[in-house]
Amino acid sequence: MSILAIGWDVRGWRGNQQAVSAIKLDKHVKKIQWWVSEDFQFETAEPLSLSSLLTPAIGDDHKSVLDDVNQIVLGIDAPLAFSKAYIQLLTDDNSVYQPTSSQMSNPLAFRDCERWIKDEHSKTPLSASFDKLGNGATLAIALTHSLKKEGFSLVPQDRLKANRSIIEVYPGIVKVGPTRDMPAIQPVHKHIPDSIVPGTDQYDAAICALIAVIYAGYSEQLNLTDVVDIQDGFDPKEGWIYGLPASYVQRYQ
Repeated sequence: MSILAIGWDVRGWRGNQQAVSAIKLDKHVKKIQWWVSEDFQFETAEPLSLSSLLTPAIGDDHKSVLDDVNQIVLGIDAPLAFSKAYIQLLTDDNSVYQPTSSQMSNPLAFRDCERWIKDEHSKTPLSASFDKLGNGATLAIALTHSLKKEGFSLVPQDRLKANRSIIEVYPGIVKVGPTRDMPAIQPVHKHIPDSIVPGTDQYDAAICALIAVIYAGYSEQLNLTDVVDIQDGFDPKEGWIYGLPASYVQRYQ
């Protein structure tokens, strides 16, 4: 059994700082094989696909790598859903809303999973509908639509487990400090090659790839704890942000 875990740091439709880090890991073998892209921009007029995502990191050899793995998980650093309230605002002329006490509590701005991140990790995600993050979010969602045609499932919106999975990741919640240039906590950072520098798009993509590996069930193999699954009562259609438990992260901050 082996897995290809892909991490993607999203930079928008014409952003030229997309970055992909990929991991191949065999079950019961602790050595990780890494591939890391330079910053890149998607080709214009070329359909989004798994190939367009992997080629900058692995090159044309990605086809043989895919043939050699049993499982693929893609971890994306971007919202993979908009809030139910925001979708209703766009599609239902009878929807009614009123001002809230804060932007964080505004259902048009944030999903329940993002408010959960704020409560658990004291980190405030950007809003896909209110902030410029919408550029990256729409690109990421568009790619997930393409990947579904290649046999992928969006987790947890489509199902909770799949052999080809796409998950949403927020690298900042596993870092030792509040700024982007901070490294991940030591149990995560030690698995990232020294050549991948904190604060870069490649580093955040590497965190996404490692969270994807853990989600796939390789936490014990890497001496890491499991990811937190979607909480009871949360609507899976709004998605979920996969990461390590706040209590575990805080032990290393």
